[in-house]
Amino acid sequence: MAHLMEPGEILSVPLEYFNSAVLPPLREQLDIAKIKDSLQWDPQGWIQGAQGWAADQNEPITRISEEKTFEPLSDFFEAVVRQARKAVNTPTKFGFATRRVESPISERSDATRPNAYLLLADKQRFDAQERNKNDNKNSNLNSWDDIAVSFEFKNDDGDVEYEDESDKIIRSLHHIMSSDPCRRATFGVTIDNADMKFWFTCRAVTLVSKPFDLRREPEHLIHFFCSVAFANDHELGWDPTIWRVCVGGKYQYDITVNTDEGKVLVYETTRVISDFTADALRGPGTRVFEVRLKSQDGKLVKDAEHAILKDSWRDCDRDREDTILEQIFADLRNHKGIEQADEARKYFLTILAAVNVMVDGKIDGTDSLLRISDLLADCTSYPLPVDELSRPAGTDEGLPPSFPCVRGSAKQSRVRHRIHSRLVFKEVFQPIYELRSLDAVFETLEDARIALQFLHSVRWVHRDVSAGNVLRVGGMGKLAGLEYAKRMESETTHDVRTAILGFVACEVEAQIYLFKGYRPKPKGQAWKPSFRFNPLHDMESIWWVATWVLYYHVDQDGSQPTTDQSTWFNKFFPGRPDSLSRMGAFLDHVDCEVLPTSFHPAAHEVEEMHQELKMAYFNSEKEMFAIPRQNDVARTVFCRVLSGNHRQR
Repeated sequence: MAHLMEPGEILSVPLEYFNSAVLPPLREQLDIAKIKDSLQWDPQGWIQGAQGWAADQNEPITRISEEKTFEPLSDFFEAVVRQARKAVNTPTKFGFATRRVESPISERSDATRPNAYLLLADKQRFDAQERNKNDNKNSNLNSWDDIAVSFEFKNDDGDVEYEDESDKIIRSLHHIMSSDPCRRATFGVTIDNADMKFWFTCRAVTLVSKPFDLRREPEHLIHFFCSVAFANDHELGWDPTIWRVCVGGKYQYDITVNTDEGKVLVYETTRVISDFTADALRGPGTRVFEVRLKSQDGKLVKDAEHAILKDSWRDCDRDREDTILEQIFADLRNHKGIEQADEARKYFLTILAAVNVMVDGKIDGTDSLLRISDLLADCTSYPLPVDELSRPAGTDEGLPPSFPCVRGSAKQSRVRHRIHSRLVFKEVFQPIYELRSLDAVFETLEDARIALQFLHSVRWVHRDVSAGNVLRVGGMGKLAGLEYAKRMESETTHDVRTAILGFVACEVEAQIYLFKGYRPKPKGQAWKPSFRFNPLHDMESIWWVATWVLYYHVDQDGSQPTTDQSTWFNKFFPGRPDSLSRMGAFLDHVDCEVLPTSFHPAAHEVEEMHQELKMAYFNSEKEMFAIPRQNDVARTVFCRVLSGNHRQR
């Protein structure tokens, strides 16, 4: 599966900017120049005199083995910290560790092995005592969960296949951010010969400093070591409101929710519902857990119902999901009446609590991790890698089937700040991609369509309908994921939503109208209407979900899709950004005969939805725009198909 990545870039910034905007503030007692001068009298500290570093500054460091490279770097770290402690009179909580034969352990296995890392010495976040009881075979291994800074060294031994140190550090940063719910950000360091760069990533941006010559300007590394060695955990990217605990030999998380009423609620996770959007280095990083409430004495509240907790990073210029939902209900009350508003609530989740996460007395956001948002004019960039990074293997919790990644085509701003928020929902749900009955799937989609009908009736559009947001609770479907919903007449501009799941309407992916060819152009006038999201796009996403279910699954346990079925699935869901195959498949007729025979009745009805949807597009864009009327026509067909009771179970 391709690495799920919002479109973005790595920004290369001056060292001065990196130090002032990203690194934890230096303790005011520390004087970098004095520490540098003092190291000249410390035989272990001065880099040029350390074993393994070439006294001749023209000799490439890449000819030295990685182990010998990091031995003196470890000595240098210890020497810097030793001198700094004299000024701050505070012990550091980190140690410098070099790569072992084994990779650091993680809840998800991964072959990534940093050459070296700064590691929490007390390993508080790994609950070491409980781990030793339950996992003795790994008790002496280091953990990804304790790594504050990853180091990578370019080892060019003449092999043309060697991996670039930048690619390796991105793998390490990605593993930490995707695997550890306790992380808000993380740091890295790369060495290429004598050139050193500092790295940082959070949910808004990935930064790398301009390179400097380590042997000629060691003060930059001294500054880096002093900044991180005495920093607080939250300044290094850890989340102080989430703690890892060991429950029955398995790791869970205690997550704090500070309500607006002043209550401090702690929920213990029982399982992961979904966390695949956390795979992106930048983006919402959404994780969804099933949870139970804990009492003040740390025990689970007796007879407390299970609930759902959603932890995510929303765009700073967007309302929180609970606020958007209440705006929709208010519009329904004002325009459709109280009864309609109350009826609509059945098709959405019930919110028990909704908060912005507080860290260090402030609302947690990427602007608190990146203290200076304005980038310099000479800041350069290069694209984030997408295809080469894979999701770490491991527990199946939170892992959906292999959904493709389809991104929006509009260019995103360089730094789009995000706010960290949490919502607690009453209903414990099942995503539609977990359902194993076609009847249940179509019933759930019909309820999601009704939810959309309520939205569209007051001129709202959802804009993120997907298999992850269409849910089943008991015998009823519900629609979630409203953080991207907006009023149709809203002039608020945002970068185009990235559809991590491949259910986005083709026009939205292309950002153009595809069915307007029948409308005659006014004589002598250019005709290029501005593109806007409309209700038909939401309806198309419903069709994509139904199509995914049919072409992904088989009708017998243990059987495999035929070659023809897989071919059509890959046409619909190619897993590549900006692919023409998906659009071509939508514009063409769909071959239902490649599916299992028991799927044929449902598939033919889904194809009827497909053809009616295309006709609605043609008619609406022909008249430019008869969208509300054509949406009613499409909705009638969708309703009849999805509410049918004659499909094969």
